[in-house]
Amino acid sequence: MPGCVGRLSRVVEVGTGSEGAIMIAKHTIRRNLNLDVLRIVAMLLIVACHATLHIPWLLNIDTVPLQYLPGWKSALAFLVVQYGQVGVSIFFMISGYFLVRKDFQVRRVFSTWFQMFCYSVLSFALILVARHRSLTLPDKVTELLQGEQLPHTIVTVLFPFLSNSYWFVTAYIVMLLVSPFLNCLFEHLSQRSIGCLMLLLGFLATWKLFNVSTPVWTNFTYAILGYVTGGWIRVYGRTMRMPAKPLLLTAIIAASTVVMTVFNHHAAERTTFTTFFAWETKIKPGIEVLPIVIAAAIVLLALEVDLSWIRGFPRALILRAAASTFGIYLIHENMFWYRIIWPTITGMMPTPDTFFDKLIVGAEIVLIIFIAAGAVSFVLDTLLVHPISRMMIAIVDTADRPRRGHEPIRHARRK
Repeated sequence: MPGCVGRLSRVVEVGTGSEGAIMIAKHTIRRNLNLDVLRIVAMLLIVACHATLHIPWLLNIDTVPLQYLPGWKSALAFLVVQYGQVGVSIFFMISGYFLVRKDFQVRRVFSTWFQMFCYSVLSFALILVARHRSLTLPDKVTELLQGEQLPHTIVTVLFPFLSNSYWFVTAYIVMLLVSPFLNCLFEHLSQRSIGCLMLLLGFLATWKLFNVSTPVWTNFTYAILGYVTGGWIRVYGRTMRMPAKPLLLTAIIAASTVVMTVFNHHAAERTTFTTFFAWETKIKPGIEVLPIVIAAAIVLLALEVDLSWIRGFPRALILRAAASTFGIYLIHENMFWYRIIWPTITGMMPTPDTFFDKLIVGAEIVLIIFIAAGAVSFVLDTLLVHPISRMMIAIVDTADRPRRGHEPIRHARRK
């Protein structure tokens, strides 16, 4: 596969993280705003998932062990959790969509890692300052700074990638590292072969439903399937012909959602059948392939919508919000901040009594977290993370330029 090896050569390209969302817009002839809107929707789904898990009057996993209670309300709560994986899948697919025809760029990996590293270290520094000033911290945060836990906390802060403290970003970086090899598949395999690979990876996601303990379906397998699916949508999906395409895609989303909800309800009933397969322990992840199916349908559906009429300030606001999505994740899922954010904000909000009140208050909390974390992310990225990242990349490029001047130019084989 010599043609693919050439794709590893250096090319001036931008990232796909928070900085890349804005930079890509400056280097693309026709920016597809739909995918930026999808980034925002995907992060809202992820925040809603975490809110459902952490809010005291919902699943409340920070205080009590996760309980799989029977009933439709519990089934719907876990549906929201599973839709968080729809959001994660959308991020993987958008990356595959943009990168499947691009050359590998080390700076893309570095920018994503460096952003994660900065947020991790800065958060730790702020917590230490707060403790030094004798500010009141939650007990669960104080525990991380004491005794035998402190060395583990320091290692986690300094090595967030190796310690997998942000599993989504860790899987995302691994996906970026293997992306040139995945792109080779699209160079040399047929559409049918790529489709078979997607079916195989999707099948691996279902093994756990048969009570089989398998190491083959991991966060990295998950990310690779998302990337390949996004690449398939870019190469083949946009020109795919099907009758009543929007209606069919909507039906797929609705049917998959119903199946996920019914599974949650039925598994919690603990019948002889579900107990035999231990489905009551699999309610949180659910049928893991269906969020990926839903995400693919959403991406295909979004590409059918014309948003070219959005211009000026609304367009700029969408691009900025999309650029902040990684930062929002790094803040609200940080090992310190999530222990502070959820108890604090829920303590400020009224405790809802009815199911519909919980929906309304929960949505308000999600929006507050999204907007507040997005604003902080914008400031951090603009004033600190991106300038330092660009400076470090420029230094490396300057030091490497004399050596590169003597290297022969290698051209990638393209279709």
